[in-house]
Formats: sequence, structure tokens, C-alpha cells
Amino acid sequence: MSQAFSYTAEYVLDKSYFEECYQQSINPNTSPKRFIKTTIFALVGLAILMLDTVSPTSMSTKETYYLGYFFIGLAVVEFLSIRFNKTWWLWRQMMSKAAGEHVNLTIDDNGINSQSLHVNQQILWTDIYRITETDAGLLIKLQKTTTYLSKRCLDKSAIDFINQKQ
Repeated sequence: MSQAFSYTAEYVLDKSYFEECYQQSINPNTSPKRFIKTTIFALVGLAILMLDTVSPTSMSTKETYYLGYFFIGLAVVEFLSIRFNKTWWLWRQMMSKAAGEHVNLTIDDNGINSQSLHVNQQILWTDIYRITETDAGLLIKLQKTTTYLSKRCLDKSAIDFINQKQ
């Protein structure tokens, strides 16, 4: 009878961890399609401002004027989120309540369990669709999401055990 496997580790959700998550798990979209929403916001904003100035009716109010600039502002914010994608993503992660938290990781025969003050995630082995090993970690593909697990908190036996469960 084989002995049950159990591995426990602790890591911190700091900037270097989030940066590693981004680099290993996010494929930046380089297609021109990513600018569609930016273009639509800008065109709607410009259309509102143009219609406001050429309209013979008294439709021209402060609200429509501000609405046009609001859509142009949305276009600028959307453009910046595309242009500075990594910085934007890291900033959002660092502003989350989970940033800076210590996470207790447990890997056993049931699955992978991550516990912190704000997050309690249990991934059962039966829920895992695919495991992809990267240079710095493991991408764990579930039915609708992907989770990243860094190798910096895992030893060789834990990595081998996870890969065996695939």
C-alpha cells in the first residue's frame, strides 16, 4: 500500500509573484481588434460633440457636452489599458485585498488547496482539464479558468506529483 502524498508550503502574493504570474500565463493580444472598443468610444464621443455643435435645435446642453467628453475620456482610459497592459494588470492585482497576503498551499491526494485571509480555493484533481508546465510554474486549466502555481514554492516531488495527476 502506497503512502498518501501531502505537501505544504507558504508563499506571499507580492509584486514579484504577480509579475511572474503575468509573464507565464498571459499572452498579450497584438491584433488590431483590441482597439475596437477604443475606436467606438472615441467615435461616439466625437459624434455627440459634432451633433451638439451642428444641431439647429436646442439640443445643445451641458449634459450632452459632458457626455461627449466622457466617451472620449473612456477611449483614452481604454487606450492606456491596452498600451500599458502589464502595468495595468499588475496595478490591479497590487490594489486587491489579497496583495501582500501569505498563502498556505496544500497539495494532497484530494487536490490543491490555497488558503489565505481573503481566499480559500480548493481545486480537485477531477476538476483539472490540463496541466501545462512552464519555465517558472504550472498552468492549471480548469473548465472555465486557468490558475497559475509558481515553482518557487514547490519542490521536485510536488511538481512530479502534480504532473502525474494529469
